[in-house]
Amino acid sequence: MSAHTATDTLPRRKRRVWPWVLGGFLVLVVVALVAIDALARGFAEDLIADQAAEVLDVPEGTQVEASIGGGPVLLQVVSGALDHVEVQVDGYAVGPLAGDLTLTAEGVPFDLQAPTRSLTVRYDVSEQALGAISGSLSGVPIDSVALEEPEIVANGSVSLLGLTLPLGLGLTPAAVDGALAFTPTSARIGDATIEASALADDPVWGAIAGSVLQQQTVCIADQLPSALTMTTVEVAGDVLRIEFDGSGQALDGGGFTTRGSCPA
Repeated sequence: MSAHTATDTLPRRKRRVWPWVLGGFLVLVVVALVAIDALARGFAEDLIADQAAEVLDVPEGTQVEASIGGGPVLLQVVSGALDHVEVQVDGYAVGPLAGDLTLTAEGVPFDLQAPTRSLTVRYDVSEQALGAISGSLSGVPIDSVALEEPEIVANGSVSLLGLTLPLGLGLTPAAVDGALAFTPTSARIGDATIEASALADDPVWGAIAGSVLQQQTVCIADQLPSALTMTTVEVAGDVLRIEFDGSGQALDGGGFTTRGSCPA
């Protein structure tokens, strides 16, 4: 009888293939889900951009960009609302003004008749674009406008004692009853800057201070959805920043389908 070694009597161990197969399958599933989520995100962003363009009455040819933040879109669909949505429209016209608009919404329900948790709009108007309403900033003729945070400086001239004198007014912007308001808070005469109240008390300039120091307003409510309430107007760096709030409003409600109104 021939001798057998220990290795001849031990059965061969079979390789376990299933863990590798399962791992490969899971990778394929993850890749497929990522691809599907990317497609869903792209489709949803295009749809949001189209709806925003309609609500804001964006002229044809103006680019509207939308982005969805938060986690995977498919999970947000299951939850019934989008976590974070941002819409950007550059060069958007609001009446005589033109600026860059950014709409930010959070908790946006797929049921458009349900309220959106948070919706804000930021509208940035450049110094150059602000020149379009220079004639409405002050009671005196304005030649140029400059932004010097926190004021808008309107440079013009006034007639006094038969002379035409240069005058710069520092205007503090604000939101008043839904309109843009510009209140003179300082005056620039030559190289000197004085408080607006001191101009009224000046024996020479006091004669015209009444018309020069009057607050001026510009209404743009009729150019935007009535659901948006103007909350803040301020000089922020090199832009005039106008902010609106539409939180708690339904996107399919009347406030986003109708324009606001200006006093007669």
